[in-house]
Amino acid sequence: MNQILIIAGKETEKENLVGLLDYYSPSQILYASNSKQAKELIASTTPSLIIINAPLPSESAQDLAIFMTQRTDASVILLLPESYRNIKEYSGEDYGILILYKPFKRSEFERTVKFAIAFENRIAKIQEKNKKLQKQLTEFRTVHRAKCLLIQHLHMTEPQAHRYIEKHAMDCRQSKLEVANNILKTYHEV
Repeated sequence: MNQILIIAGKETEKENLVGLLDYYSPSQILYASNSKQAKELIASTTPSLIIINAPLPSESAQDLAIFMTQRTDASVILLLPESYRNIKEYSGEDYGILILYKPFKRSEFERTVKFAIAFENRIAKIQEKNKKLQKQLTEFRTVHRAKCLLIQHLHMTEPQAHRYIEKHAMDCRQSKLEVANNILKTYHEV
């Protein structure tokens, strides 16, 4: 279940935003009324979307938005008053913060939320692919270390060491990684 964190200083602002998010019913909506509560929440939860409604009572909403982009993988939407539109300091482009100026139309809000969720989903897929590639790289390094040990201790050539690991893996119905780990253990190189 996706979690959406709403950070708004006033209860009425929170209720208005919850009402706008009613079409995301499978999502769990979390609420914080200030930056301290929000920081405590992200320490124990992993929201996929964070919506910050400026102004906040205790901290700059933009500073909190930047903090959230640095500490979470969530998409961040910052809702700013129209008077902030031409202030250069309130540009979130460098941090990937989506900014929506108030007042806004429901369709603008929905489009921004959909974009933020799509962006977060894309990032999640990239992170999953990265984990898979990291695992493959670790496996490759382990097998390579095992080949080097076979070359060093048994005086095999690189193709012979490679073939030995592959053949042993097939014969013993093990992965090449398991065979490589056994070779590392044999030569105390773990």
